[in-house]
Amino acid sequence: MKSSTNNQQQIIGQPILPTLLKLSWPIIIGQGMHLMYQLADTFWVGRLGPEYLAAISLSFPLLFIVYSMGAGFSVAGVALVSQYTGAEKPKMASRATGQIFVVAILVSIIFTAAGLYFSEPLFILIGAEEEVLPLALEYFRIYVSGIPIIFIYYIFSSVLEGIGDTITPMKIKMFTVVLNIILDPFLIFGWSFFPAMGIGGAALATVLSRLAAGIAGIYIMFWDLSAIKLKLRDFFPDPAMIKKIFKIGTPAALGDSAMAVALTVMTAIVADFGTLTLAAWGIANRITAVIRMPAFGMGRATGIMVGQHLGAEQPSEANKVSWLGTGVTFGVMLVVAVMFLFISPGLVGLFTEDSSVISIGAEYLRISAFAFAFLGAQIVLSGALNGAGKTISQTFFRLLTLWVFQIPLSYLFANQFNFGRQGIWWGIFIAKVVGLLILMAWFKKGSWQTKEI
Repeated sequence: MKSSTNNQQQIIGQPILPTLLKLSWPIIIGQGMHLMYQLADTFWVGRLGPEYLAAISLSFPLLFIVYSMGAGFSVAGVALVSQYTGAEKPKMASRATGQIFVVAILVSIIFTAAGLYFSEPLFILIGAEEEVLPLALEYFRIYVSGIPIIFIYYIFSSVLEGIGDTITPMKIKMFTVVLNIILDPFLIFGWSFFPAMGIGGAALATVLSRLAAGIAGIYIMFWDLSAIKLKLRDFFPDPAMIKKIFKIGTPAALGDSAMAVALTVMTAIVADFGTLTLAAWGIANRITAVIRMPAFGMGRATGIMVGQHLGAEQPSEANKVSWLGTGVTFGVMLVVAVMFLFISPGLVGLFTEDSSVISIGAEYLRISAFAFAFLGAQIVLSGALNGAGKTISQTFFRLLTLWVFQIPLSYLFANQFNFGRQGIWWGIFIAKVVGLLILMAWFKKGSWQTKEI
């Protein structure tokens, strides 16, 4: 494998928009590859029946809770590595990487154990029906067992992004997605000499594919194939660095966890309307995840550029990056939302032949596509805050949108105001609009424009 140093983008002193696009397109493709794991599972499992789709829908928010901690600490990777890179301190960037690996792996083991132990009562709590519960448990327990390996890749990907290399993570994701798509039908239906594992086969295919990604990440980091040169000494405890990691990573991790809990609560609200609505919700959420891909890519790219500019003592450039990325993302996602007015039934129909599920899913998509245009802009501004290391502020605004606006409005519209399931969809839309407006008003004050290293 060639050195990923060749894939590193020069950031300081470069034009903003072209650099954002160069950084973001591999992240967008990589995010698309990540979603393909879920879409491949949904496609093949959908052939088993609606109750299997409902099981995946129930599993997803709980999985999100477990591995959100790893995703949160990967934010610390981007923030610290990008700022050390901008400040031209490569040895400190490598040191930060080693410490983040240690912290993330220990945290992942704890949360994996907790996920395995508490899975059944949690599924019951969020309203798993009798025919869905054993299926959800089977899928979840196999999937969650691979979380420590998945965390390795999270950290590997984030630190390479921090130095401006977004292409290497994309290449590895593309390989592992192809592997997952190949394994899925063999393990689910028992093709060739493989056992027919049903829904458990979908989970195992994903775990094995991500294991391959984790191995590739370790190889690149230890065999000097990137600008991050990991040595054994980088893993010896450094209290000062660990303190920085927890200062940046803990709010992001808790924010991701709280977002996952919010998704679990939203799933419970949706589950009150029956298995068909729950199945449609699961399919539609995977499709809306595709809508969010440009925002996710632009948000990560914005965070990388903000971190490096702040490390180089250029806060005004960091501010320009933030607003330009936000405007471009909102415009692109608004165009996508208009397209979804026409193509939603066909998209849902790719994952199920049930006409009721298709109708419900299309109904949700036509509303939520516009909601996610506003969410996309918020994702980019949140990425800027992550790059600056201001994860407490970023977490606050995410939780405000979800817990103060989205969950109460969705519940009230659906149940108290008797709008039925459509009340959930409109509650989501209103929450995203209000959340973005509040974040923009605060962001303009500029108090976030300080570095953390």
